[in-house]
Amino acid sequence: MKLILKIALPALLLAGCGERDTICACIESGNALNKQASEILEKGSTKERDAKLRELKADKEKKCAEFKTMDGPQMRERMKDCSE
Repeated sequence: MKLILKIALPALLLAGCGERDTICACIESGNALNKQASEILEKGSTKERDAKLRELKADKEKKCAEFKTMDGPQMRERMKDCSE
């Protein structure tokens, strides 16, 4: 029993850290997308800016896919450790 706890507890703690990291990566990706969209609105659209926007949108969709159905309170709890 003690052996199971010695193995399982660190694994669970590491899994929890990974969750915070993934939601933080999702937030950072969203922030980068918003910044690029703002730049396009302020400075106008170019092929390079549009391509970068598409790239950032795809990155955000990939990193945030697991959070699309998460409810607000659960998401806010997981976001607590993310620094902006």
